[in-house]
Amino acid sequence: VTEIDERGVKIGQERIDARCVLWAAGVAAERGLTAGLNVDLDKAGRVPVEPNLAVPGLPDVFVMGDLAVVKDEKTGEPVPGIAPAAMQMGRHAARVIAARARGKPLPDERFRYLDKGLLATIGRARAVAVIGGLKFAGLIAWLLWASVHIFYLIGARSRIMVVIAWAWEYILFQRGARLITGEQEQRR
Repeated sequence: VTEIDERGVKIGQERIDARCVLWAAGVAAERGLTAGLNVDLDKAGRVPVEPNLAVPGLPDVFVMGDLAVVKDEKTGEPVPGIAPAAMQMGRHAARVIAARARGKPLPDERFRYLDKGLLATIGRARAVAVIGGLKFAGLIAWLLWASVHIFYLIGARSRIMVVIAWAWEYILFQRGARLITGEQEQRR
């Protein structure tokens, strides 16, 4: 994709006219980070890790986030490669490392993922949410999405600045995302 505008998308020199453009980019593990581990990787290039997030055969090397494959004890499915899971993995690995450094390993080092739910904004004052067994959408889901994102920001100044920026964009109907696709053409 070389250009996206209000009339469609351009791929190389070919133009596809469209009133609505949706972009879904895949995520792949950074193979440069995993190459030096000399371990088997899954099809996506992720590292299958032990239940405590350590690399098999390397008990002092931990892999987290979307670079790791670890099974959720409750579902038997891989833990999703999303930010909340990565944050939980980071806190868990830090606890394991800190306990080992004190010479008192944790009684149970297994990582346990806590699914706090899923939130996604899908437009102006619209979002979808799945929390517990509840599914909902619309303004309430959007307000929850915004509140959660503000809550996880670090520092009062960051929170205030983001709220101001979001309010400004909302009031003035500005788009919240900008794409950088290369050099800007001069318009005459």
